[in-house]
Amino acid sequence: MGTGWMIDNIRLFDVIQSQAESFRDSVCDRWRHCSVRVAPDIDSAIRASDLILFSTVASEPYVHDVKLFEHRPTVLHISLRDLAPEIILESCNIVDDVEHVLCANTSPHLAEKVTGHRNFIRGTLAEVIEARCVPDQSKPVIFSPFGLGVLDLAVGKWIYDQAIARSEHILVDEFFYDMHR
Repeated sequence: MGTGWMIDNIRLFDVIQSQAESFRDSVCDRWRHCSVRVAPDIDSAIRASDLILFSTVASEPYVHDVKLFEHRPTVLHISLRDLAPEIILESCNIVDDVEHVLCANTSPHLAEKVTGHRNFIRGTLAEVIEARCVPDQSKPVIFSPFGLGVLDLAVGKWIYDQAIARSEHILVDEFFYDMHR
């Protein structure tokens, strides 16, 4: 919401429907969206969305149907373990750090285990930003940001802002001992 983006239609899904409803009621802004709906199931949420964000605590894949992604959405796979290897292998995969994402049984790691190679990774975010890699739009584009640390930075910034606002911050002299690296 802090970006100011105007997203017309939002579909939410949670295995606990009341959690999706609570998110809708407490986070979504009816002035910024034409509609905010809680999807009855994950399949309908995926099929109806052009941009999909997975943000779960899943420890293993629970989305297995490759056909759910036939409409070629962009997928922000922040939680990293939601998608079966078959979906990864049928998609254009962009990662933050190849070595980092291919560990800890992430979905891309499971795809590597199945195939024995890494050829399914199209490129990195840095390569996309520098125009050295162009995502293949003829497939679903999945971005798996293991190693990016965006959530860590966002939470850290929030904590910092709260401490400053309350004058509860502590200055640590020379915390960054080497400012030349």
